[in-house]
Amino acid sequence: MRKSLLLALTLSFVYVGTAQAQAIFDRAWGAKAGVSVSSASLDAIDETFSKSNQTGFAGGLFMHNYWGLFGGQLEASYVQKGVKGTSSSSIGDESTKLDYIELAALLKLGLPLGIVRPGLFGGIGFDILVSCDAGGDDCKDQSKSTDWVGIIGGDVIVYFGSFSVFGDGRYNIGLSEVTDVADFSYKNQGWTFQAGVGFQIG
Repeated sequence: MRKSLLLALTLSFVYVGTAQAQAIFDRAWGAKAGVSVSSASLDAIDETFSKSNQTGFAGGLFMHNYWGLFGGQLEASYVQKGVKGTSSSSIGDESTKLDYIELAALLKLGLPLGIVRPGLFGGIGFDILVSCDAGGDDCKDQSKSTDWVGIIGGDVIVYFGSFSVFGDGRYNIGLSEVTDVADFSYKNQGWTFQAGVGFQIG
């Protein structure tokens, strides 16, 4: 009786372990959405600034592939950035809102733990300006059409058979100037927090 019970428990653990192992898949595509909490690195001659965060939308599509612990991820997202600020002159007196299409490539490190994979990532994004609004005025003609962004963050993926859900937090660092205004420096920076769902490929 005891041997039968021990065998049944052993087979149960093997089944659960096998099911968890099968739940984790390395290749996936999916969608994500969340919030962008952005600011900016501002500097200008003879200017004093007071600034606060600008909140907006962030979301898009992704595809990732893991090879053991390491992986890569490609993304195409719509991200709203900008800053709320005041200055000693007309520059920056109102909220600045910049909307981008962001194409990103990330390197990932993920540790598979049963049906959960926590991970870290870093990479670079290429932003294409869609619109610019400064205090209700169109500022696209005073802004550069592209921006380069450094990205660092972490995520947690939970697997359920052929699909997964995840949470993602990252910090974005602007690597280039985004304005053509003389004697004025503006670089995007800020956080994005997103959640999403992924679907197994293959």
